[in-house]
Amino acid sequence: MQKKQLIGLGLIVLCGGLSQWTPAKENQFMVWLMALGAMAGMILVLSEYFTSKKES
Repeated sequence: MQKKQLIGLGLIVLCGGLSQWTPAKENQFMVWLMALGAMAGMILVLSEYFTSKKES
């Protein structure tokens, strides 16, 4: 895995963990912040995946 993919995976895991095991899900702003963080992580993982396929 590339460094970019690991950062994206870390964002996904961190946001998912925060949403499950903290009271952050009671605050609407925090819910949106965690959702945007998880989406940014997915974009990082997928963008690196697709750009590495084009170069091969």
